[in-house]
Amino acid sequence: MAMKPLSDTQSPHREGHTMPGRAEQRVTLRDVAKAAGVSTATVTRTLQNSPRVEPETRRRVMEQVQLLGYSPNPIARDLRYGRREAAVGLVTAGFTNLFQAGVASGAERELRHAGLQLIIGSTDDTPAREPELARAMIDRRVSALLMMPDGDHRDFLSPEHTHGTPVVLVGRPAADLAADVVMTDDDHAVQQATQHLIGLGHHRIAALTGRLDSFRATQRLGGYRSALAESGVREEPPLVVGDLTTPQQAREAVVRLLDLPSPPTAVLALNLGISTGVLIERLAGQHAFAFIGLDETDVSKGLGVSAVVRDPQEVGRQAARLAIDRIATPDRPPRTVTVPSAFVRRGTGEVGP
Repeated sequence: MAMKPLSDTQSPHREGHTMPGRAEQRVTLRDVAKAAGVSTATVTRTLQNSPRVEPETRRRVMEQVQLLGYSPNPIARDLRYGRREAAVGLVTAGFTNLFQAGVASGAERELRHAGLQLIIGSTDDTPAREPELARAMIDRRVSALLMMPDGDHRDFLSPEHTHGTPVVLVGRPAADLAADVVMTDDDHAVQQATQHLIGLGHHRIAALTGRLDSFRATQRLGGYRSALAESGVREEPPLVVGDLTTPQQAREAVVRLLDLPSPPTAVLALNLGISTGVLIERLAGQHAFAFIGLDETDVSKGLGVSAVVRDPQEVGRQAARLAIDRIATPDRPPRTVTVPSAFVRRGTGEVGP
């Protein structure tokens, strides 16, 4: 099969990566750089046969590589020279998230066309597992690593820990990491959705989101707040509810909001799980309100739910292309690709106050 799930408990050892006389300690790029008196970036460029490295520097680095027993990732090198028997790893939060499943599907198709397989590993919605799973992917000598990170810790993706393996971040950037990134412009689409509600006469618009300190929540709430500010509508903090992690929590949050003395007349649900909970309450509850979700399913489309829609297949394709390009041209500057999101009107958002 082209798509191979990888358990976070699988972590095969790579030969030739231990310090002489210290079998349990892995030799890192930093060890080689320190011994050769150069930066880790120079070691990476040397291992990738970059013409930017001076011959004397190359000789000194390779001498330390041999002395320390460091072995670079051979699959990326083989792919650059035309041998297309390699794999790309994808670290995702889980297999039940429809958006992430779509990303995996789009990436798999693109990689397959390039002669690459996709290996998938799940953190089971536990961000603390990301470093362990990334390490397992690298130990399997993947040619590149696609990361859909939920956690905020990024040190484990720095060059000295990835041993020169290219990294593509999917969904969010990392300010302290120079890497290729694929994003969606959710803030722009959420801003359009909010402006649409304001245009219909809604001035009390609730926004329900996930972890408030996450990049995605910040991005989407930014679009919501921009629309309010541009339209002269005052933001009311009680109408912004965050840290919702399940559809049931979202439904309960809507019930509380609708019981306020001045309830919202419209609700923005800023992820798919929250959208599901709000939809259930809208169908089963006693109150009518305008509703716009984020992402969609066949059911929500069939029920006419207006939504901010992303294209996970295209996100996956773009991530795969960045990985393929990075393997072939390791010295090119990092790129950020933004896949547009769109506001789609279907009926639930077209309800007046």
